[in-house]
Amino acid sequence: MLTNPLHPETVNKRIDEPVEDARILTAPLTRRGFITKGIAVVGIGSALPAAFVRSAFAEGVPTGTATKRRVLVVLQLGGANDGLNTVAPYTEGAYYDARPRLALKAENLLKLNDRLGLAPELASIKAMYDRGQVAIVQGVGYPQPNRSHFRSMEIWHTASLREDEETGWLGRLLDATHYEQQTVWRAANVGVEIPESLRTAEGHGSSLGGSTFVPSITSVGSYALQMDSAARNQATRRTTDWVRLYAEQAALGGALAFVSKAGSEAYASTVQLRGATSTYQPRATYPNNAFATALKTSAQLITSNLGTGICYVTTGGFDTHSGQAGTQPTLLRAVSDSVAAFYADLAARGIDSEVTTMMWTEFGRRVRENGSAGTDHGTATPLFLFGGAVKGGLYGETPSLRNLDENGDLKFNTDFRSVYSTLLERWFKTDPKDVLGASYRDLGFLA
Repeated sequence: MLTNPLHPETVNKRIDEPVEDARILTAPLTRRGFITKGIAVVGIGSALPAAFVRSAFAEGVPTGTATKRRVLVVLQLGGANDGLNTVAPYTEGAYYDARPRLALKAENLLKLNDRLGLAPELASIKAMYDRGQVAIVQGVGYPQPNRSHFRSMEIWHTASLREDEETGWLGRLLDATHYEQQTVWRAANVGVEIPESLRTAEGHGSSLGGSTFVPSITSVGSYALQMDSAARNQATRRTTDWVRLYAEQAALGGALAFVSKAGSEAYASTVQLRGATSTYQPRATYPNNAFATALKTSAQLITSNLGTGICYVTTGGFDTHSGQAGTQPTLLRAVSDSVAAFYADLAARGIDSEVTTMMWTEFGRRVRENGSAGTDHGTATPLFLFGGAVKGGLYGETPSLRNLDENGDLKFNTDFRSVYSTLLERWFKTDPKDVLGASYRDLGFLA
């Protein structure tokens, strides 16, 4: 009775760039696979009476909280955004020598200081920067950089250089703090497929305390328990039977108990969603693009009473091997205007200081432009953080264009796990060792 909803527009996704989790689709169906491929399609078709829901789900329907909290929004720029044409070193002759066609003209840049400037399409982000709401961490990367989209994203998602790491850094955070917030909406992916960052531990024997359910939603309206269109008049009875069946299976143990728990949590999340977000009205004008729509959906979740603490949004198209000057500016403008609208919406509600946003990409681009008026896969790149609680400014050392690595790429000077560690310790008040397995430098971009 559960079917896939119609796939909406993929957020700025180019059909010729790699799909991050394509390998999962052909893998055997495991416990995690059931959640990432099955539960993401569940949603609210018809809400059952509250009394029945409370009896079917032993813990009832959590109401969450609307009190002051700390929310993290993660924005992933898939495809590897060109950092040098995002934060440009406009006084560096080597920049213009390496990019005779692609280098941004100094007079067009939005100056951050006497050496660096933002791409002109980032005007909305520059306005936030001037208000002290943007921190830019320079030269972010990791040791022995990998230029494969899949592998580099895997490293960022898992926060580990080991290839056998099965959980994501945010998934481990959720599992480590599993009992601090009893709601299935404490984290959500706003998109089609759960990212590796949100993968939680398998099995109740995990030292982290078991797996955490993470809903995936493309929009509030599409998150629905789908019914056979020929049996619309039987929707209530069929939904009741479905939920009762899943509740009864919980007593059977084994795989059936897992399926029951996953299905029950999925349906519980649909019951919560409709009522909690029904009164949301945006208090800012969002651009007309898919990325902005995803951020507006994130605002719906954050401003509801669902207790959402993490929202994940992915956009793509940044793999600019050719024709970069005609592609990247459009993408950057969409990102900039969408992020600004999102924070204007939050600020109008007085909660912009409760939401910190981290925007990352899997690696930067090569210093030298290629023969196709584009740039190939590189290494170090800037990372952005937004929010009212952010201590704005530039962090980290600007990578040198005259002291490159053996491949002619930028040398990183800030390990991305230092960004994660700072967020974990300062924002979530969690020991980074519990999630990352080690301590990393505190970058100080949060009060």
